[in-house]
Amino acid sequence: MTVFTASAPLAFGQTLTLADDGRSAGYATLAWAAVDGNSFLLEEYEGDEWHTIYEGGDRATTLSGLVDGSYRFRLSADGGAPGPEFDLTVAHHPLSRAFGFFGAGAVMLAVLIVLLVVGARRHEGDEGEPS
Repeated sequence: MTVFTASAPLAFGQTLTLADDGRSAGYATLAWAAVDGNSFLLEEYEGDEWHTIYEGGDRATTLSGLVDGSYRFRLSADGGAPGPEFDLTVAHHPLSRAFGFFGAGAVMLAVLIVLLVVGARRHEGDEGEPS
């Protein structure tokens, strides 16, 4: 099960939000559409320090290639103090589910091939009969 939490609103009254939830596939889009400002700095907490992952005027950024685990982000606008932290938990689909989908697809393909072969043989048989 995937879970995300967002802390209290940013200092300027807005929040960092999850705009596109692909956490079970290893990506997520963080957005700050309602945050006042023209230049934004998005940081991720890794190890024991904050690292810049986006800096610019856009109002969202997509993070991809995320492995299972917990991530922490914060946003600041126009060089101001960072807002509260935003926690994100990534948990990919289990491998058993992927194999289940693969198996279902393989069964459907086999049924389709059988139907096509049977239909083609019946069609050949119908052509040889006089009307």
